[in-house]
Amino acid sequence: MPGPPPKPANDRQGRHRTDLGVVRSADTHPSAPAKLCAPAVEAWDAYWTDVIAGVVRPGDAPLVDRWVRNLDRYHRIMRLADKEPVVEGSTGQQKPNGLYDLAFKIEASIKADEAQLGIGPLNRLRLGVKFAEGAKSLSDLTVDETEGDDDDPRAFLVG
Repeated sequence: MPGPPPKPANDRQGRHRTDLGVVRSADTHPSAPAKLCAPAVEAWDAYWTDVIAGVVRPGDAPLVDRWVRNLDRYHRIMRLADKEPVVEGSTGQQKPNGLYDLAFKIEASIKADEAQLGIGPLNRLRLGVKFAEGAKSLSDLTVDETEGDDDDPRAFLVG
């Protein structure tokens, strides 16, 4: 016996809930925070035009804001560090620019935010988001089936 039918989507709670809901329409998205560098603005626009942004709840807005601001910091710091990758240490030795350490710490925060937001193929997969963009539709499969296949050894049975 399979058990009782599942609750309606609005009544589900806990980890077994599969309906995340949509909190905004796909054709609109918030404008990027002011004074972001160009790569951060591009990432902001790319995120909000991706289907994964449809599951973001209003309470998740600070997470998205932190992600894009850290992305901006990362790009700015890396640009500065790359101008002078090797600097002189306190005893006159050559050493890597200390800005790289700061950039890699910010990068760790960016990666954690991306994991929560589902940015990147593996992160989307870990969130359980399924995409049907590349899947064939039922009508496509029906057309393929009705066209017939001459290589099918069973074809002679149906005449």
